[in-house]
Amino acid sequence: MPNADPYVLVEMTDEPNCRFVAAWLTKTAEAQDLWSEALKDPDFSHCVLLLHVMGIPDLAAFALEIVGELVHGRHVAAFDLFADENGVACNELTLLVRLGFFVEVGGSYHMALPETVTRAAVKQASLDLLSTAEEEDDGLEILKPERLLHTMAKTEAEQSRSRLIALHRFDEHAPADRSVH
Repeated sequence: MPNADPYVLVEMTDEPNCRFVAAWLTKTAEAQDLWSEALKDPDFSHCVLLLHVMGIPDLAAFALEIVGELVHGRHVAAFDLFADENGVACNELTLLVRLGFFVEVGGSYHMALPETVTRAAVKQASLDLLSTAEEEDDGLEILKPERLLHTMAKTEAEQSRSRLIALHRFDEHAPADRSVH
């Protein structure tokens, strides 16, 4: 059952480096270009209108935001899916997960670099996100992208984040193996 105040835990790779982050950002920019191209098709754009009622998802801008959060958060972030109040960030994260930019490992999402991203994959990710639409009591359709994600309550996400940071610090300060062979 989805959380009322859903959070996800997001992590950089075990050994974050500039080349990986640069490649990841470049690939997310490619995904953004493919998303923009797909929206130029009037049939597709009309089909996914619900995805951009509150704001058109910007995968590249969101990717920069996530990298910033991860860099400032010691490579782990507890991300509030609805911090922006309209759910666009949740949609963007869900699209990036569906495209393979994040892989769930043990309840958190690790940055990953998909081999390829195609217009067909972008369209499919959009349709997957649309599949979460639900009609509310007032007759309006609302997306529920959190249904496609592993979410947790804020306190659980913050506790997990703190635990992961402590583990990373421990690993950084653990003495090297000094055994004699």
